[in-house]
Amino acid sequence: MWSSETVRTARSLCAGMVVAVGLAALGGCQVKPLYGDVGMASNADVQAHLAAVSVPPAGSRSLLEFVRELTFRLHGGGDPAPVRYRFTYLTNDRTASLAVPVTLDEPTAISVTLGVDFVLSDADTGLTLLTGTSFATATYDYSTQRFANARAAIDAQDRAGRAVAEDISNRLAAYFSANPRPLAPKVTPAVAAAPASAPVD
Repeated sequence: MWSSETVRTARSLCAGMVVAVGLAALGGCQVKPLYGDVGMASNADVQAHLAAVSVPPAGSRSLLEFVRELTFRLHGGGDPAPVRYRFTYLTNDRTASLAVPVTLDEPTAISVTLGVDFVLSDADTGLTLLTGTSFATATYDYSTQRFANARAAIDAQDRAGRAVAEDISNRLAAYFSANPRPLAPKVTPAVAAAPASAPVD
């Protein structure tokens, strides 16, 4: 019969062995950042490529927030880099009633959906690098106040636009991360040679 002290000691030894085995197993694992893997671009390189993506201006009020948010996410709020990639897109936005009570004959909620088909291409060669589709839906409560409805509709459009911009920017970053491309070489300004001194007699 083992004493309680012996049992506690055995349990402590077992626990110590479990911890040691766990630490040894963890020692064989390495946590790597998203852009730091072998065969993947670094985070700085990805940011440099994103900054070189040209985004066309919004063609309508409903796309204003989408273009603004996407541009900010790609260029980081700073000046854009020289254009190396062109981002083109086609949009499809629609509005639908979610609920129409029989007694009111008017909807109580409205959904606004923004869909974007996009193409990323090389600015020099025109080669298509990435294509995709993204969409998002935002809703707002419908009221009897016309101006309140107009304001709520704009807010829903903006929310849908920001959601689509976030999705597309993440997909562009994932593309550049998984497909490293050479960055444009830095241009070093030429330094004029100093004039030769006249020989001394």
